[in-house]
Amino acid sequence: MPDGPQRRSAQAAPPQGSMAFRLLGSFDARVNGQELRLRGRKTQALLAALAMAGQAGEARSRLASLLWSESDDDRARATLRQSLHELRGVLAELGGAEGFSAERDTLRLHPVETDLRAVQEALDQGRIHPLLQQRTALAQSLLEGFEDIDPAIRTWLLGLRRGLTRQWSRALEALMLRAEAPVAERLDAAQALLRLDPTHEAACREVMRASHIAGDTAGALRAYETLWDALALELDMEPAAQTQALVAEIKAGAPAAPAPAAPREKNPVRLAILVPPFMALGVSPERAHLVDGFRHELIACLTRFREWFVVDGPTLPQIASEMVRVGTQMSLEVRAEEAGGQLGLVLLLRDEASRVMVWSDRFTLTLEDWFETRRKIVSHIAVSLLGSIATARLAETHTVPDVSLAAHDKWLRGQAIIRLFRPEDWQRAETLFNEAISEAPSYSPPYSSLVQMDNAVHIAHPGMRRSRARELQAIQRAEQAVALDPVDSRAHLCLGWALAMAKRYDRATTHMNEAIKLNPLDPWTLVAGALFNAYSGEHDRAAELAAESLTLSAAPNAAHWVYQSAIAYLRGDDALAAEAAGRTLSAALPSRAWHAAALFNLGREEEAREIARGFLAGARMQWYGQEEPTDEAIGSWLLHLFPIAKERDWSRLRQGITGAGIPSAGARHHGW
Repeated sequence: MPDGPQRRSAQAAPPQGSMAFRLLGSFDARVNGQELRLRGRKTQALLAALAMAGQAGEARSRLASLLWSESDDDRARATLRQSLHELRGVLAELGGAEGFSAERDTLRLHPVETDLRAVQEALDQGRIHPLLQQRTALAQSLLEGFEDIDPAIRTWLLGLRRGLTRQWSRALEALMLRAEAPVAERLDAAQALLRLDPTHEAACREVMRASHIAGDTAGALRAYETLWDALALELDMEPAAQTQALVAEIKAGAPAAPAPAAPREKNPVRLAILVPPFMALGVSPERAHLVDGFRHELIACLTRFREWFVVDGPTLPQIASEMVRVGTQMSLEVRAEEAGGQLGLVLLLRDEASRVMVWSDRFTLTLEDWFETRRKIVSHIAVSLLGSIATARLAETHTVPDVSLAAHDKWLRGQAIIRLFRPEDWQRAETLFNEAISEAPSYSPPYSSLVQMDNAVHIAHPGMRRSRARELQAIQRAEQAVALDPVDSRAHLCLGWALAMAKRYDRATTHMNEAIKLNPLDPWTLVAGALFNAYSGEHDRAAELAAESLTLSAAPNAAHWVYQSAIAYLRGDDALAAEAAGRTLSAALPSRAWHAAALFNLGREEEAREIARGFLAGARMQWYGQEEPTDEAIGSWLLHLFPIAKERDWSRLRQGITGAGIPSAGARHHGW
């Protein structure tokens, strides 16, 4: 990149309107070879975000919520307009105005060359970019120094950096393990991998072997010591048995030959599922690829669930020794059989320690609609596994006192408690989550669970009102959960709801969309995203997600039907709302009010009033409010529960419950 008149004169002039950005390290932007100077760091971050978005561009609402997350939506959009005004002016001065387009909903910047894209393109072509060979922790330098300009920017950057580290690590691993490559090229890949991730043991072993073969025993031992220090500092663990055995061989002077091992997943996990090769009985050779394709799809689906770590291979040896803190190890054995133009699958989930069968099921795949059937089945399997593993773990700890449980099991037990929505058990669940955090401060799920409680405490406790302090606490906890695990869909879902409760709808949309993107085959994620869209007035999108969640749900529970009822009601489908609400007798109390409102709108007034009377009586019996539980107080409490963005949608709920006999005098939209 030219940086002065003398150097520019020796080079051809850049094409008119060309843009070149440095995103790795300190931010730098050039237009037609001239430095693009912007006053505000947030405007610089805006420019960087547009450069990374490419031709697809970025939504105005997402950028506003990303850069001004602590402002309300109107103020954030107004500040965004000011930054865009500054950006247009500077681009015009440098002759780059044509590269910026601002549509009603989307902003784009093109064409832009970035060092980030150059590194990725080199890896895509099987090459190692010089930056990966020269710099340490390159992915962690993305937009260095921008972390403190906004909490949402910090969360966003943590996720991007972690994702880049993982993506580039996989590409370098592939280069390092390429059997046909010269030893020098494999060593270059291993060294670049260690610069990117100093805790990568497979890369360290490759460097140790290469150094030993070259007669550089001191270099091999130095690489091992560096790895030891990095693992102790970052993960509080020692090198794996395989690595320690290699260093012992080197110290003993034994000959070593390059023998790459499977790369280890860096992040510690608490449960591992082994998916060995499928057994294929009577499957014709021309259809064997379908079985392999299904296995690949199943593994890809299972890896989206953060409750476990998926091991693709015949055994669990190295993962078990390197991930010693994994509490449970399970194997998913699958047998495929072909008969009459169909493929039958028998699945068995077994606990490796006890050899107890946890879950089993049988599925049939028709070859005519292979892809659609495969998509549905893998999601059913994943959700069934989720429930079966949770049930098995709870059964194991059922007679164990809470205080004796490990962090993961405390979180699991707390989740089981809050799903029952019983106010009398609320404090016990909160205690379990806090104890789990004390034992494992970097474990994200308990933070998300506390956010769930913050978001729902006023729903579980009739008469309790939402408070600004609790809303802010929920946002802070949720941001911490996302920071600890930026690719956990649960954390993004909880942050989205926390922001919606605080009426920060634009920023909430960003995290809700991210949750769905991270786990698009989880019915609960989809139905939660659907309800959020219904509350936001996006009823077509809500209906689409709600239908998809039902398609993927083998047996929707009562909470699922509560969401479906509210989604249908807000878009005006009272018949479907009433039908869904009729399945929710064991769900939270407010669902009865939605049921009564839907029945009233359908003209079934007597049924509506009977359900409304039951709702009022139930609220009085469970009242936690400081005011007297009059019908008016109960109605006012009910109408403040839900983060409904559009007044017209909120008014429709108010009219329905009022007609059914639940008073709403004095209640107003956003009256909290």
